[in-house]
Amino acid sequence: MSLYQKIKSAITVRQVGEMYGMEPDRHGMVCCPFHSDSDPSMKLNDTYYYCFGCGANGDAIDLTAKLFDLNPRQAAEKLIHDFGLDPDKPPANAIALLPPKRGLTDEQWADIAYCLRVLTDYLDLLHDWRERYKPATPEEPHDPRFEEALHAT
Repeated sequence: MSLYQKIKSAITVRQVGEMYGMEPDRHGMVCCPFHSDSDPSMKLNDTYYYCFGCGANGDAIDLTAKLFDLNPRQAAEKLIHDFGLDPDKPPANAIALLPPKRGLTDEQWADIAYCLRVLTDYLDLLHDWRERYKPATPEEPHDPRFEEALHAT
């Protein structure tokens, strides 16, 4: 098992987020640290993160690298140090060693429903911004919300 696999099997993305100051709600949603975010738009799952606002995504090592502007090796070393892992021993709570789950739990279905509501609300907001902040003339400066609506839809 490689160093990266050991880290990813020992630490969840949510644990990484919590270690570095993110406070996920009960659905695992946080405000994204990679763009101006007033409402939670980033989902922290066990094995990956994804921001519905800016598209940032990856695993525990990617999140650490992006948070601290590190390369993957430096991020792995930081995780080993910060979580007190021994790179020469197999992880005690290895996610990779768990048997695959069959079907989705009620909590997972609730998370999916929540994410769909967030995405639908965001799409509705973008449609509203596209009309509300549309410039009256081609010479009028563009409102950033109008530009976001154009780029995101």
